[in-house]
Amino acid sequence: MEDIKQPDEDYTYGLYIKPQMEKIIDRYKRIYADTGGYRTNQEHIIVGDYRDHLNMKDPPCLRSIDTRIQDNKLHFFVYFRSWDLWAGFPANLAGIQIMKEHMASSIGVEDGEMVVASKGLHLYDYAWKLADIRLGKT
Repeated sequence: MEDIKQPDEDYTYGLYIKPQMEKIIDRYKRIYADTGGYRTNQEHIIVGDYRDHLNMKDPPCLRSIDTRIQDNKLHFFVYFRSWDLWAGFPANLAGIQIMKEHMASSIGVEDGEMVVASKGLHLYDYAWKLADIRLGKT
């Protein structure tokens, strides 16, 4: 979730997420203060840009994190266009969960549920042997 891109990186999720996250935290605080409630469908983090698909060999797999505060809990609805089951799945879920906890704490609500979807969950060739070991097949 770092917002600093290394020389060998085309992007980091943090480059897209960090500027939006701080504004969303602020907006949720103001919405609650002004209205006494959070029920809004506007606070949605977009990952990537339409030009990414035109200019990058591998555009971001994470595409969006939709948010909602309901019953005093911050909930995330996350969508990946493609997802690496071995290397991406665990690290991505952990990072997004930590981000949700940070946002909830900053807003002053509880941590809620995370619903995640992907149209393409896969294992790369290098990970098959590791997966077999993990499953006790080797």
